[in-house]
Amino acid sequence: MKALITGGMGVIGAETSRKFVKEGHRPVIFARHRDESLIGDILDKVDIELGDILDMPRILQAIKKHKVTHVVHTAAFVGAVSAANPALSIQVNVMGLVNVLEASRALDVQRVVFTSAKGVYGPTSGEHGYPTYKPISEDMPKNPKRIYDSAKFMGENICNYYHDNMGIETVSLRFASTYGPGKTARHGPMAVMSRIVENPAHGLPFKIEQGGDDKDDFIYNKDSANGIYLATVAGKLKSRVFNIGTGIGVTLRDFERVIKHHIPNAVMEVGPGLNFYGFPYPATSIYDITRAREELGYKPEYDLEKGITDYLASLKTLGV
Repeated sequence: MKALITGGMGVIGAETSRKFVKEGHRPVIFARHRDESLIGDILDKVDIELGDILDMPRILQAIKKHKVTHVVHTAAFVGAVSAANPALSIQVNVMGLVNVLEASRALDVQRVVFTSAKGVYGPTSGEHGYPTYKPISEDMPKNPKRIYDSAKFMGENICNYYHDNMGIETVSLRFASTYGPGKTARHGPMAVMSRIVENPAHGLPFKIEQGGDDKDDFIYNKDSANGIYLATVAGKLKSRVFNIGTGIGVTLRDFERVIKHHIPNAVMEVGPGLNFYGFPYPATSIYDITRAREELGYKPEYDLEKGITDYLASLKTLGV
């Protein structure tokens, strides 16, 4: 197996690249810009190809040059910039995926793993929201509200089309709320679950006025990467789409408690109530990860304590 990881220097992409290296592979990182801040420890164990996912000839060239058999597509136009630039968001997040699929089809790539998002489910309501938080399964109705999430849902449907009609295997992964090194720098204010770790680690206060009573499914980047790896190497799969999370709900106050165990003098203030994302609709939920457990052999390895401990250590190691 030879894997190419688009966006392989980004938050999830870098951790995925590291996971492939750990498992004995030499992945190809395909990225628009060279940013080694999250992959400095594996530079001699990866191949880097710079290029834009909107540049079809460049994708073809990279796949052909390295005899790629599997593609992991993590590259995306994210965050507030996506909402402010819907046309470009659709161009990158939808047509970029189409380019990856077309190039993979042309060069007989066996499988494309697409990183989708929890936002495809849209607002959380009824028994799946506060205070009961019944876990949501992959079969939940989809009602994306943001342009980014709409593009991800369209991406899933495009993957299904290529799987059914173009002779290429596709797998889509919907991640719970991810946290880990590098997200604050790349995702900005939306990365609440990263700022709550990184601010105290850097001696800065963390304050949020609301949301301390809200539960969400937070997944550490290394568990996200493990889910991606398992979806890439798995044999023939019955399902096309998988929730990748922990299946456990925690609050920002839980984050605060664990962080203060490590950094007793941390200045932190988490206000009461719900909706720490500040969305105009409830967006927190807990995943049912039964399908990923049964078909991928996925099992989250990082609870909140272990995840934050590793996160703090990684910030020192990576210098971010």
